[in-house]
Amino acid sequence: MVCLVWHAACALHFPGGGRFGFGGGEAPGGGPRRALAGAGAALLALGPAKASALGKGTPPLSERINAIPAFYVANARGSPYLLNREAEGAQECVIFLEPADAERLLSEMTQASPQLSDARVMCVGLDKALGMLRRKPTPTGNVGRGGKELLLRYRLSPPAAQLGNARSRLGKLFNNKMLPCFVCPELVIKGRTPAFLDLDDLKKAWAAANPSGAAPNVDVHNLLDLVVASEQPAEAGAKGDFDALAFYPAPGAVEYVRKHRRRGNRISRLHAAIA
Repeated sequence: MVCLVWHAACALHFPGGGRFGFGGGEAPGGGPRRALAGAGAALLALGPAKASALGKGTPPLSERINAIPAFYVANARGSPYLLNREAEGAQECVIFLEPADAERLLSEMTQASPQLSDARVMCVGLDKALGMLRRKPTPTGNVGRGGKELLLRYRLSPPAAQLGNARSRLGKLFNNKMLPCFVCPELVIKGRTPAFLDLDDLKKAWAAANPSGAAPNVDVHNLLDLVVASEQPAEAGAKGDFDALAFYPAPGAVEYVRKHRRRGNRISRLHAAIA
């Protein structure tokens, strides 16, 4: 991979943790859940993230997140522009879940370095993004001011609003290296427990299913922990019915991808898994 470098003076903040145990079956009190209707149903019309080819059985959780969009700033060939972190001996690619965050970084980069005329927002599935995040730091071939070779690393930047929502419930248990998702154990859609990347989406879906006005019970999870736990063998003590989870990306991120695909411009290159 040819990695291009952008010298950044700005400090980016990066985001996690959660509890396990997922709902299913009947609603509280033993009654059946109501069918979704109105605004909540419209919100969920996009459907959950699915693997490209389901085949028989339920695909691993790591594959079922391939239609959740993730974004980073890249050149025309898809190679990331890297932020210099010389004080830390590194250059890093920042991966966002909120397209506006990636667009903001793109704007800062092009304003600071007008020669970066081919810079754009690159979109990939979250499964690929997690693969990037799992890579160990590797030498870039670039040398810092102290003569030490800089390492390439990948960092995750979850949406600040959702990180705040997670911290308002779990406080410091949810640190800035985690990716929050929100689950209501009593909410089931088409036999699955929905996991939302945006807390407001959970509230809308709950309101559509329960017009009584009762507030939902909200569990906060670190999606990264869920993926790791789902990969552990049963004898390792992994808890949670991971096959029952259906992930719902933020509608704004999905619409961003669709809009740029329709326009066919050079701003965003889109991963084939994003429907």
